[in-house]
Amino acid sequence: MNPDKILSDKETFKVYLQNLFSSRDRRIIPTDKLRPSAVLIPLCYKDGDPTVILTKRSMSVEYHKGEISFPGGGVEVDDESIETTALREAKEEIGLHPDAVEVLGLLDDHITLLGFHITPVVGMVPYPYKFEINSESQALLWLPLKYTLKDNIWMAQRTSWDKWSVNIYYLKTEAGVVWGATGRILKHFVDLIAGKTISYGPLSQEARQWVDDVMSAQDMYSRES
Repeated sequence: MNPDKILSDKETFKVYLQNLFSSRDRRIIPTDKLRPSAVLIPLCYKDGDPTVILTKRSMSVEYHKGEISFPGGGVEVDDESIETTALREAKEEIGLHPDAVEVLGLLDDHITLLGFHITPVVGMVPYPYKFEINSESQALLWLPLKYTLKDNIWMAQRTSWDKWSVNIYYLKTEAGVVWGATGRILKHFVDLIAGKTISYGPLSQEARQWVDDVMSAQDMYSRES
């Protein structure tokens, strides 16, 4: 892949992603007793550069207080599809109307320690756009895609979960550290774009401290609520 050539033009990149998603077998995990949910990975061209839109979650949400995440949430009975869920949640959380999103495809299913079954939906959105965040979000974050594709920007820590041993991925940004399910989903996405596994290093003390501080704030908020 020639990243500069593909990423420099919106239409070229959009077609590249559509072909990428349609040509691969997506990993589908049975929902079983998990809670079905979806997230939207909104992509836009901000100042001519492909950009991933994320949110900094508020401390009033039930799960993942203060963390960086994609807009998303649980499937509701009236949702016609997993894409509907992702678009509905994005409208509620960041004021992005479903008609403004061009869905490009789905990523592999992911499951979390809290029992969520997440299907990521990738969509191209306009920019500029009048986004409006609700009480679930503290702020919108803009992450240049070219940054996420660099070697040795990512960090990982090996951990055991049930009978599995997996990497927890971390990415330091100006607004904090992307990690957990969001980190895993974003790392999977950029690896697909790059056509390879982007290299990563060990977890830094600075990134570890940021995550520890967020977890401590979650515990403190829960005790005070």
